[in-house]
Amino acid sequence: MKKLLFLFSLIIIVAFAGCLYVWNYRYETGYNDGYSAGYQYGYLKGVEDGAGRGYNIRDPTYSEALQFIAKDQTDKHEYTQNYTCFNFAADFKNNAFQAGYRCGFVRIEFPDSSHAIVCFNTTDKGIIFIEPQFDDIVQVIIGFSYSELNGYETPDYNDTIISYTIIW
Repeated sequence: MKKLLFLFSLIIIVAFAGCLYVWNYRYETGYNDGYSAGYQYGYLKGVEDGAGRGYNIRDPTYSEALQFIAKDQTDKHEYTQNYTCFNFAADFKNNAFQAGYRCGFVRIEFPDSSHAIVCFNTTDKGIIFIEPQFDDIVQVIIGFSYSELNGYETPDYNDTIISYTIIW
């Protein structure tokens, strides 16, 4: 009887170990296959247009930046109390990211207020600043009036640039 009980216990242990082995094999195989397939799909999706997506974003050339600015529709929005320069800059930056380009969010500090625009660090002409409300390439020079530098109507506040910050 003891031999029979021992043999039965041994069979159960072997069967249990076999099940664990099969489960682990299937888990490992499924995990590895899924990881490989997902990685390949994600990588190919990320670089399908040559510009890249996500972590493959890049700085555009000057020509590519101009083409993107012309194509982007952010300037079609209407400036309102609920859609301000901050929203224009954020939307433009997000659209550039979706197109595969690295774009900076620029906060310009005036004595009593601030303004938001965007920029690209082009690979052939360096940093260019863009006013996303009008698709204009603008100048940002500390100590100068933003409106005077760029031919805009003078606002009723002091728009002398005292500093600016770029958030990439």
